[in-house]
Amino acid sequence: MERNCLLFFLSVFLVHCLVACLAKSAVTDITTDQTALLALKAHITFVDPDHDVLANNWSSTASPICNWIGVTCGDRHQRVTALDISNMGLSGTIPPLLGNLSFLVSLDISKNSFRGHLPQELAHLRRLKFMNFGFNNFGGGVPSWLGALSELQVLILSNNSFTGAIPTSISNISKLETLSLSFNFLQGKIPRFIGNLQNLKALNIHGNQLTGSLPLTIFNISSLQIFAITYNGISGTLPMDMCSRLPKLERLHLSDNKLYGQIPPGLSVCSNLQFLSLAYNQFSGSIPREMGNLTMLHVLFLGANNLGGTIPPSIFNISSLQNVDFVNNSLTGNLPMDMCYRLPKLQVLALSSNGLYGQIPSGLSECSELQILSLSYNKFSGPVPTGIGNLTMLKELYLGDSNLTGEIPHEMGNLLSLEKLWIQNTGLTGVIPHEIGNLSNLETLVFQFHSLRGPIPATIFNISTLQLISLMGNHFSGSLPSSIGLMVPNLEGLYLGINNLNGLILDSISNASKLAILDLANNMFTGSIPNSLGNFRLLEDLNLQVNNFTCESSSSPELSFLASLTNCKHLRTLWISDNPLNAILPTSIRNLSTSLESIIANSCGIKGNVPIEIGNLSNLATLHLGDNDLIGFIPTTVRGLQKLQILGLWNNKIQGSIPSELCHLPRLGWLRFSKNELSGPVPACLGNISSLRNLYLDSNKFTSIVPTSLGSLKDLLEFNLSSNSLSGHLPPEIASLKVVTLIDLSMNQISGNIPSTIGSLQYLINLSLAHNLLQGPIPDSFGGLLSLEFLDLSNNNLSGVIPKSLEALFHLNYFNVSFNRLSGEIPSK
Repeated sequence: MERNCLLFFLSVFLVHCLVACLAKSAVTDITTDQTALLALKAHITFVDPDHDVLANNWSSTASPICNWIGVTCGDRHQRVTALDISNMGLSGTIPPLLGNLSFLVSLDISKNSFRGHLPQELAHLRRLKFMNFGFNNFGGGVPSWLGALSELQVLILSNNSFTGAIPTSISNISKLETLSLSFNFLQGKIPRFIGNLQNLKALNIHGNQLTGSLPLTIFNISSLQIFAITYNGISGTLPMDMCSRLPKLERLHLSDNKLYGQIPPGLSVCSNLQFLSLAYNQFSGSIPREMGNLTMLHVLFLGANNLGGTIPPSIFNISSLQNVDFVNNSLTGNLPMDMCYRLPKLQVLALSSNGLYGQIPSGLSECSELQILSLSYNKFSGPVPTGIGNLTMLKELYLGDSNLTGEIPHEMGNLLSLEKLWIQNTGLTGVIPHEIGNLSNLETLVFQFHSLRGPIPATIFNISTLQLISLMGNHFSGSLPSSIGLMVPNLEGLYLGINNLNGLILDSISNASKLAILDLANNMFTGSIPNSLGNFRLLEDLNLQVNNFTCESSSSPELSFLASLTNCKHLRTLWISDNPLNAILPTSIRNLSTSLESIIANSCGIKGNVPIEIGNLSNLATLHLGDNDLIGFIPTTVRGLQKLQILGLWNNKIQGSIPSELCHLPRLGWLRFSKNELSGPVPACLGNISSLRNLYLDSNKFTSIVPTSLGSLKDLLEFNLSSNSLSGHLPPEIASLKVVTLIDLSMNQISGNIPSTIGSLQYLINLSLAHNLLQGPIPDSFGGLLSLEFLDLSNNNLSGVIPKSLEALFHLNYFNVSFNRLSGEIPSK
């Protein structure tokens, strides 16, 4: 009896507690949601001022929670069922309290800048069907607790910084239809368990670091419609029967991987396929003719593989095709003349870099919707079809690097939508039609490396949209139009080099204020280089080499245009070689751009000293002042050129010694002081420049010995100290130059024996020790110089026999040991 009473009172007590708890829950549930959202707001550390919609809206006093921006509540329980704060310019972290939104069905915080790890408490969102955290900065591993979200249908974590492997727990989300993990830093293999997701319709794992082969289980997901794993390191072959197991597949993206083998003919079974990209892999063999059965295909990307053979005619029967890209393969054969009759919707045809031949189909004019046509780097011959002028929607045209002949059709002037016109390296002749000036939307005009002639049409320079003009490598003649820079405000690159242009460079050119690259090299321009070039404030590269420019200023012997270029703060290259300038370098050279990387001014008749101000050009990597009339000394300020890699002062009249400051240039790789009047010893400190590859000090007045320290230059390739007054013995340390290909110490006064250790230089091609005072035998070890092609030991005091070991020098084509004291037999071989 007592026991029954106790049970009764206990039951009443439990019911009372349960009712109390439920009552309390009913009162606090919406408050719980509010607390969770306010916690999220508190974790937001930055808000784009243009999107600061949460500041006043998300407030416990402003309005009910269900009216907050981005918040949706359910009608039945008045609980938060959806949260969408995507694309609001927010930054911060996700608080654990967000996991208390227990009625949440949809969560979208994409396109913000949230960071950190995803809190484990989000695993409590058991009703969640849609989760989009894409385009943020979340990191760490993909959370394993995602497997607890059994109702989830869409999971998007793309464009973040997740690392590690794809967790196996994802296989527990049996209702998942969309899985997007693209553009993270995921590693490892694609797990086999992905095949367990039998409701999956879209699988996106682009742009990670995944490796290994595709698990066969993926091809068992019969519901799959989108299969995208581009930009990874996936290898292996594709199953021949893959499409028989993926009957609903619409989009297949597998480009930019390491897949190989043949393209499965069974792809033709994917009758719903609309997008197929297998580009940038290692597929070989031919394109399956069965692909012509893909009657719904819109896009076909097979570029950058190892495909050969001809393009199957069946491909040209897919009337739905809009985009075809087969670039960078080894395809051969002709294109059907009537191809466009069967491809009425074609917008992009990219077949560059193959081995296609024959004429460009005249029927291309029927592809009325064509916007991009790229046929460069093939073997097409014959003329450019005149019907190409009918492609009025064409925006980009590439026809270069082929065997095209004839003239540029004037019908090209009808392509009023054209933005890029690029035809290079063909056999085209004739003139540029003046109708090209009608292309009012043209941004790029390239007619380079043909046999075009005549004057450059002035109408070209009236196309205000032009950003790039390249007409180099032709036979254009005449002078530049007087209005050359007035109507091209957007011009950034002007390449007119390697032609027969003449006349003056007019100041009007400086009106093209956005010009960054100006190349007028290898023409016949005359007059002075205009100071107005200094108006190109964005100028980066200036190439005026091989013309007839002069310095015509009567008031100053200096190159005055260099002073104007001090306004060009982005200047990187200044090339003015092979012009009869006959002037001196101004001290204003110190004010040239700190971005300047290359000065090439060989064969210009430059006089005077190398200005000490040259040391201010701290970014300079190349300095060529060879074959001029420079005098004086090498300035010690060269030490300021810490990035210098190439220094050429050959064939001048520079005197004095090589300053030790030169030895403090840590990147110097090429040094040529040949044919000057330099004297004193060859500095031993040159052996400290470990980056040195080429050293030419020939034809000077150096004395003393060959420094033993040069043996420290382990990467030295060429080494010429000929035609000096060096004496002493050949240092054995020369044998340490293990990769050297040229040694020339001829025309000196070097004495003693030839070190036998030289025979270990197996890469040596050219060795000249002629016209010295060497004595003793030719070392038998010379038979080890297996790469040797040139050997000159003439005009010394060598004695003994010619070693039979030299018979092993199969590459030798010059051998001179005349004027010595050699005896014995000449080796028969």
